[in-house]
Amino acid sequence: MCSVSIVSMSKKIGVINYGSGNYKSVCNALDYLSIDRIEITKAEDFCKAGNVILPGVGTYGDCMERLGRMGLLDAIRHEVLSNKRNFLGICVGMQILTDFGTEYGMHNGLGIIKGSTNIIKESKDISIPHIGWSNVHITKKSHLFDGIDDNADFYFVHSYCVDVNNASLVSSVTSHGGDIVSSIEFENAYGVQFHPEKSQKNGLKLLTNFSHL
Repeated sequence: MCSVSIVSMSKKIGVINYGSGNYKSVCNALDYLSIDRIEITKAEDFCKAGNVILPGVGTYGDCMERLGRMGLLDAIRHEVLSNKRNFLGICVGMQILTDFGTEYGMHNGLGIIKGSTNIIKESKDISIPHIGWSNVHITKKSHLFDGIDDNADFYFVHSYCVDVNNASLVSSVTSHGGDIVSSIEFENAYGVQFHPEKSQKNGLKLLTNFSHL
């Protein structure tokens, strides 16, 4: 973990690699944008990075377990909460920002965002998992969405969604049998349920915006 004085000296985006299948996709998107990046696999690597991205594919419990094995859970909390490092969680990387998740049992999360992660409410009009392109309605001003039109399309793949205790932390929603939280932010902690690395020009613009925070 880094001291506060070291944080943000680097302009390189740190991408946490815990074995998520989307690590490479996020790296490819950053490379396409000519955004310098480094791989984070241990706590000390945060000292070499500026902003940090946690890609996500997989289950809530598995993600927490892998990050725990690597000694990264306390490091992430420290970097986000104490060092105020800009952090972007993608898909399950956003979901584990909550207090707990109920995917295949009850699992503790990072507890950075007060709330929980639960299965999307079923109805006869929707399918689960939610896969494909959906419009994202921006609900409050957020620098992540600078230059992105309201109701722009982003690509989703998920069966669980975030429920936050404080609705003011929600920066966008998408409709899938009702409004689902598609992005959140709390001070320097950001999360998106969709996959910007798979969302073509809108996703690339969002990653560019994050790199400029």
